[in-house]
Parts: sequence; structure tokens; C-alpha cells
Amino acid sequence: MERKTKKWLVAGALTIAVAIGVGTCYSNTSDKSGRENKEAVASKEDKNKPKEAKAAQKDKKSYYPLTIKTKGPDGKEYETVYEKQPEKVVAVYQGNVETMLALGLEDKIAAVAGIEQPILEEYQEAFGKLKNLEEFTPSKETITAEEPDMIFSWVSYFEESTLGEPQEWLDQNVNVYINTNTASEKDTLENEYQDVENIGKIFQVEEKANELVKSMKDKVKEIKKKVEKTEKKTSVLILEKGIDGFINYGADSLAGDMVNQIGGTLAKQESAVMTAEEVAEINPDVLFITYTPYLDDDEELIKEEKMDLFLQDEMFAEMNAVKNNKVIPVMLNEIFASGVRTVDGVETLAEGMQ
Repeated sequence: MERKTKKWLVAGALTIAVAIGVGTCYSNTSDKSGRENKEAVASKEDKNKPKEAKAAQKDKKSYYPLTIKTKGPDGKEYETVYEKQPEKVVAVYQGNVETMLALGLEDKIAAVAGIEQPILEEYQEAFGKLKNLEEFTPSKETITAEEPDMIFSWVSYFEESTLGEPQEWLDQNVNVYINTNTASEKDTLENEYQDVENIGKIFQVEEKANELVKSMKDKVKEIKKKVEKTEKKTSVLILEKGIDGFINYGADSLAGDMVNQIGGTLAKQESAVMTAEEVAEINPDVLFITYTPYLDDDEELIKEEKMDLFLQDEMFAEMNAVKNNKVIPVMLNEIFASGVRTVDGVETLAEGMQ
């Protein structure tokens, strides 16, 4: 099975050093006088500040603390409180890294991991300056060593057997943000948009986040119009090759929601593991098969191998998708926790349906 963990299928403690004063160098009168002098100087400096600087300072003070909700592996909703912008984020997995880069937040990233494909071209220069951890999925010890103030990852990364429960990090004043579509009962395009908007809020770049989301929504609307012009409504099946069969991406998956939102028809609504016989019996007009090319892989070869699962098997010879050459590979990172690649996934599905 491809490298992913769907919801349905730190070590160490912080030490606080307390410094205790062992004497007094000044009298109470001297302390008072010193405070008054400092306040007078501060007041004078504040008066000399440009109005724009004062407004920015006031806005910064009023913006935080900021409360953002995120859901953990136990289904519990965590209210995370940001007292200020995070300065040392560890972002794990492709979509999370690219979302931060799309919002111009590379200077807030301490380290990244879980990079499967080359970073999107428009972000490669910024990515080249980041620390890319050697471990694909870093251990708790590796993350701790980075001294993060925020971790941005999938829900599967916050299990006890991997990074630990979210509360472990929150207790250490390390905030966590978990991709909504890796922890929800129903994955949707709206959840992907919401993640971008939430990251925008956390880092006070809401305008840029809103612009990005608007461009994504506008593109999806444009794609939907093209699909609606198609005379014949095609039935669509989206599969991933698993160990015991094929995993169907139903209406509760992001891929399924993409198909439904642009006017397509899912051949099977329920997410489930299917046998080859069941796939052949459903007989979709278009069959999408997921693939994940890793950095050292030949992407075209990987796609051919996935397509051949159906094109070279007599079991599927009479299936409409095979006879009409409509077996189409779709990159997993474009239809699962996809971030800024979401529109790419919608385009791939739409083009195959036409």
C-alpha cells in the first residue's frame, strides 16, 4: 500500500529555572524614581513614534491571544491558544510544507519532513533554504531537538506510537495544528480551504490566505462549468491498490467530494475495500488509480505500473473504463490532505471525466 495513513483503515519535559534574588541594591525610593524615569522616557519615545507604527503595535497586541480548534486522533477537539506568531514550526508532509510556503511563511519554519515529490516549482527557491530532516517521519526525539513552538502535520502523526498525543505537546507550550481532512469523518474541499485560512490567522497573514482560497474556489467553479457542458454523465471510481484489494474513495473522501462538487457521479458512494471482482462488476466509465512517486522514482513508470493493474488483467478486459482507455492515474497528494495542490486534483479528475 502507498505511504499514507487514513483515519479509517514528548519524550522529555520542559525545565524551568527560577532565579532568586539574594539582596537589594537600591532603596524603595530609588526603585520608584527609576521606574518614573523609565516611564517618562518610554512615554516620550511613544509620542515620537509614527502613527502607523503605533497602530501596528496596537493591532499586534489586540490580535493575540488567538484560539484555533483542531481535532486529534481520539476525535477530541483541542482549543489551542496562540499568544504570538509561532517562530519555530516543524511542518511534516508535503501539503503542510507547501501551504506555509504559499503564504510566505518560510522564515517561520524550523524544519520540514515527509517530502515525497519535488516541491512545487514556485516554492522551490524558498524551500531550498529550509532544513529538511533525514527521517521521513521524524521521531519524538528528533522533533524535540528542534525546540518547536508549533507542529503542523497529519492526525496519524499524533498517535502514541509515533509522535505522541497532542496534549503532550500542548502541556509543553508547543501548539499543534492537524490537517482537518486527516481527522474528520467526512473529507471536503471546504476543510482544505479552512486549513489555509486557519494558518493565515495563526500567522496574521489572513489577507494572503483569503486571496489564495478565493483563487482556489474560483478555479473549482471554472472547472465545474466545463464538466457541466459534458453531455454524458460518466460514472467514476477512484481506487488505491491495497494489500487485500482496492480501497475505494467514496463520498466521504476528499476525492469523492471533488467529484460530487464538480458535477460527477461516483460509481460507489461508500468508502470500502473491494475485490477485483467487485470492481469489474461495478464497471465504471472512468477509473482513477492513485499513485505516489517518491523523489527517486520514475514518475511515468509508476503511473504505467498502476494503470497496468487494470489494462493488463483479463479480469477487467470488458470494463468500460478499460475499453475506452479511461484508466487514469491521479497523484495521492492531490486528493488527500492536498493543501495548495487541491485544484490540481480537481483538474485531473475533471479532465478524466470529459
